[in-house]
Amino acid sequence: MLRQPDPDGSHGRDRDRPNHSRQTSASPLPDFALELLKSMSLEEKIGQLSQIEINMLVNVDEKKNKLVINETAVDYYIGVKGIGSVLNTFSKPTTALEYRQIAMRLQQVAAKYRRPPVIWGLDSVHGANYVHGAILAPQPINIGATFNVTTAYQAGLLASRDTRAAGINWLFSPLLGIALEPRWSRVFEIFGEDPILARILGNAMIRGIQEPSTSSSSTNSTPSRAAACAKHFIGYSMPRDGHDRSPSWIPTRHLYQYFVPAWKHLEALTVMESYNDYDGVPNVQNHQSLDYLLRQRLKFDGVVVTDYSEMFNLASFHKTVDSDQNAVLSSYRQASVDMSMIPWDYDVFADAIVHGVKKHLLSEERVDQSVLRVLRLKQDLNMFDEILEEDDPNIDLVGTDERSVLDMVRQSIVLTKNEENILPLSTDNSTRLRILVTGPTANSLIYQSGAWTGQWQGAPNEQEWFTYGSTVLDGLSHEASWDVSYSCGTDILGGNCQDEDEDESAAGVIEQVEEWAGIGSSQDSVARAIDEAQGVDVIVVCVGEEASTEKPGDIRSLRLPQGQYELVQQLRESVSMAKIVLVYFGGRPRLIGDMVELSDAVMVAFLPGPSAGQAIADIITNRVNPSGRLPITYPMYEDGGGIPYFHAVSDLCTMGEGTLPHWEYVPCEVQWPFGHGLSYTTFAYSGLKVSGGIDKDLEVSLSVKNTGSLAGAHTVLVFTFDEYRITTPETKRLRAFEKVYLEPGQSTTIKFTIALDDLKFIGPNDETHYIIDNNMESWVGIGEQVDCRADQEQSLCALIKSDRAGQAYVAACEAACKIWEESGCADDYHLTAKSCQSSCTAISTYPTDSMDLVNNGWGWKYVNCLESVVWGFERGGGSNCPLMTSMCRNIFDETSFLLDENGLGSAHTLSFRLDTLPTVNLVALSVGLAATLIIAFFIRGGVREPANRRTDREEDNAHDDAHSIQLT
Repeated sequence: MLRQPDPDGSHGRDRDRPNHSRQTSASPLPDFALELLKSMSLEEKIGQLSQIEINMLVNVDEKKNKLVINETAVDYYIGVKGIGSVLNTFSKPTTALEYRQIAMRLQQVAAKYRRPPVIWGLDSVHGANYVHGAILAPQPINIGATFNVTTAYQAGLLASRDTRAAGINWLFSPLLGIALEPRWSRVFEIFGEDPILARILGNAMIRGIQEPSTSSSSTNSTPSRAAACAKHFIGYSMPRDGHDRSPSWIPTRHLYQYFVPAWKHLEALTVMESYNDYDGVPNVQNHQSLDYLLRQRLKFDGVVVTDYSEMFNLASFHKTVDSDQNAVLSSYRQASVDMSMIPWDYDVFADAIVHGVKKHLLSEERVDQSVLRVLRLKQDLNMFDEILEEDDPNIDLVGTDERSVLDMVRQSIVLTKNEENILPLSTDNSTRLRILVTGPTANSLIYQSGAWTGQWQGAPNEQEWFTYGSTVLDGLSHEASWDVSYSCGTDILGGNCQDEDEDESAAGVIEQVEEWAGIGSSQDSVARAIDEAQGVDVIVVCVGEEASTEKPGDIRSLRLPQGQYELVQQLRESVSMAKIVLVYFGGRPRLIGDMVELSDAVMVAFLPGPSAGQAIADIITNRVNPSGRLPITYPMYEDGGGIPYFHAVSDLCTMGEGTLPHWEYVPCEVQWPFGHGLSYTTFAYSGLKVSGGIDKDLEVSLSVKNTGSLAGAHTVLVFTFDEYRITTPETKRLRAFEKVYLEPGQSTTIKFTIALDDLKFIGPNDETHYIIDNNMESWVGIGEQVDCRADQEQSLCALIKSDRAGQAYVAACEAACKIWEESGCADDYHLTAKSCQSSCTAISTYPTDSMDLVNNGWGWKYVNCLESVVWGFERGGGSNCPLMTSMCRNIFDETSFLLDENGLGSAHTLSFRLDTLPTVNLVALSVGLAATLIIAFFIRGGVREPANRRTDREEDNAHDDAHSIQLT
């Protein structure tokens, strides 16, 4: 039943509800969250599964530019209904203190009604990007370009501290997808295209987000800890046509091979499912992705929250159900979501669950399962112990990290071309360079910061939404030894733009009408840029795309607006002696090949944030040696050829002159490969040593030396090249990386240990399990430029083989025996690891007449069955070992012992001795014998008066017949 509010607004901890604070005595404690759950009504439980828009509770007074709490709405939703979570930001710039005051009010009302605390979720994607005045970290694609684990951790730490300063302790970050579709509007929110890179940097950011306050300056801050929300599970980053929310057409084998590794060893407390269909089923109701993969295989037991309105999207968008009510019930029945990001229609959501429980369409136990996870999350975040107050040490720290973030930005900018080493530019006053800065992104904080900056689709304007920052024009203009001029060139759509000193009223009426009608030429602003470029030494042209994300950011082509290409081309043709430095700002790799050919140097900056102008200037002037590397393959053409870098060896293009057909098969040409990035100094490798691999952990060591004249940071990349294996190998795979800083002439030795689990791959006979291949050969190669397929003799390639080549290895047997061992049931059946393996693999060693026998031992179907049964143990809270032989095939039954999963093979004598079987099996055999006797007894007539009395001899014979039944 509903709880009435305490008149004094106290927490009600001495009332009938269990104490909301966590007990801390040293004696054994009851499960606090479980005890709280037991005291809750169904409606109160539904409240904990509900996340609503904060804008339902707070209004924006546009005239006064202030936030106004709707006390009636807060009292109803937070107090009466007991809603346990809110999300989102507001349409005005909002400071940490403003957020915090609202968060305080929500907690006060929750306490007044004796509700669990309210957890607020916010998309802090690159720093606390919704907190006005916070210093923004580079976007995740830039963090990926640093290849620096510490940078990812620091970005998470910064985002967490500033978001918690706002009284908010749930960060919807990071994204753990892999960027395999360059057209997708959210490429910039991901660390790159490689799963190992995504996992390592993602978990580093998660550790930063979830690290409790420990520093002396913020020890007493509340909230003291935040939860990261890893997203989006799973396959969201590869929509079929590049359009956001389009279905993901990913083969199951590829999902496990490439997408799942980024989610292994997940450290996040929460996960967000995704908008997309995977394998034709929306993830929000997908049993295979959320139950089998996330919960069972990856062992995640934290809170799963839906993406925005995704339950209701089942009816309105995906069309897999016919009503909102069935959408809610389907999500909870078929998948393992816990909290619904509703976000507006709470009553529809709540009524659906109440209806489902009353009509026995949804069990309350299923509801309890999710509520318990939510309560434990809040308990883990100390929310039952802590009370938000307005004065908090973290508030004073917001906006104080510009210098440390500037270092992140510097590391994230990739120098991809530097013809004749034209960079760095001279800062010698005696030469005094004349430099023109032009292009649509040259003087814009918005375009260099991207979406999720102030607002969902990016800041609406710079005056209100940015408190600091420098554009490229700002950064270069501050160089005292240069004469810097500016002309806008084109706008972001490639059309006419207006320079600040241009008098719009001076334009003729005809020209104005043409431009309003969209038929005007871009020549006016381009012509002004050309005029301004006469006599300059260097032209810095900044191009790129608008700030956007998700569905509003969909594009049909990777090409930029034509006017941007024409700007570079006409500058090159008109000012042939000037050097051109091209800078690209954008959230995905738009095609810039035509511009690259016309430029002397190129920087791919992606979306570094407000500090980008200063960072670009520091690199151009040699105050900073560039060290960024491309975390994606940069495309040259629309077809996506050569993407990702780990494409199959059979994924090739053709080359030839003139008309088709072309006969020469060649690797597909890309603009720049994954890992590419130039420096002002040089590095050399030596002493490569490799051991292990294939069937054991891989050990790699080498020395790296700065052989140039400048200090610099360098990322060592370790790849493997599988020469051949039983599934088509990739061209190469990144296995490890490390970034080191070296002074000129300095060297260091780097050692890597690559776990065997990271070397395994999905085999040919099952789509979801990882195996090894003892007979394969592989090469270890160092550096992004090394190709151990083309040149295996070079010193940066080392061959690895298995010591067990030619020996029997059955992956399904390895998997099955591991499940027996880890379940604890192997001991009950006296099944040792050795006997299990030998018995399973025996199927393929005995002679058989079948030509169709598959060398999978007991088979992958058996493995899947065992997994399901053991998963049932875990969910049920205890093991039930006999189910492993009754629900799945009985491997101790001699009639099926040597048959594969298709019933093919040879039934030879059982290798287990009967007297070694456990009692439970002997009992089962005895029961089977008794059942056989009873059946035989009734088949022969049972107890009845015979029509003709038998002779004693006949009765004796019948008695002997009944007891002649024997085990065979």
